[in-house]
Amino acid sequence: MEANYGEKEIISLLKKVRIFNKEIGSFQSFAITENFDYAVKLSNGMIYFKLEDIQDDERDSLTPEQLIAIANRFVSSNSQTTSQEKTFSSLSISSQQTKTPQKQSGIKKTIIIISIVLIVVIVGGITIFSKLYNSNDNSKQEIFEKYNTNDNSSEESYEEKVMTIEEIEYSQPTNFLSADATYRENFWGDKIKVKCSITNNATVATYKDVMIRITYYTKTGTEITSEEHVIYEVFPPNSTKTVELKIDNYAHVNSIDCEVIGASPYELDR
Repeated sequence: MEANYGEKEIISLLKKVRIFNKEIGSFQSFAITENFDYAVKLSNGMIYFKLEDIQDDERDSLTPEQLIAIANRFVSSNSQTTSQEKTFSSLSISSQQTKTPQKQSGIKKTIIIISIVLIVVIVGGITIFSKLYNSNDNSKQEIFEKYNTNDNSSEESYEEKVMTIEEIEYSQPTNFLSADATYRENFWGDKIKVKCSITNNATVATYKDVMIRITYYTKTGTEITSEEHVIYEVFPPNSTKTVELKIDNYAHVNSIDCEVIGASPYELDR
């Protein structure tokens, strides 16, 4: 079996897993185990990805249940022991060592000795990491089973209770859409030309007919008035689109602010 995945694929999977566990930090580095699984070091801990997880993500076949199971593997740096830190350090050294070219012939013996020591440390480290992973999974499973037991009285199935990633993003457009605006007055000062950049940070949801609110402020920060406008454009996931608006100007306006207050799901209309 050959592992052909790297930082790009790991970050893609992290982004989806983080929806179900907001405590998961940002990506820093990773190491590949002898089973071609991935030990991922984060800014605030570690998480373990199986090769099958990354393959399923590449095929867009991961279910919410799978993503929850993966998110439950996250181990915060606050709860890691010294042994865990040594484990990841050993794996990282192993990953870097395989990429290091051979030294000069005069130090070959030293390289061989270091390699033997590293192999011993890595084997021991993988064993510790596997035990930690299994222990953590068992603990999470107990919590999951307890949750399901408490819900046995309900006739709804687990699948009916859990929203998909797409449903979450479509139901909360303002959590994934943001707006940033620059503006300038026309020659007469009665109109304002606004360039509004709208960014869609959703993973899979596409939005349309984005409604924005433009608020006018004085130089003292007092709100003068506000206007709402609908941008009749389509905004795919992970994209930014800039639109131009010509709006009225008012006396004493010193600045304006632009925010997204609503949008319609584009996918549901197809």
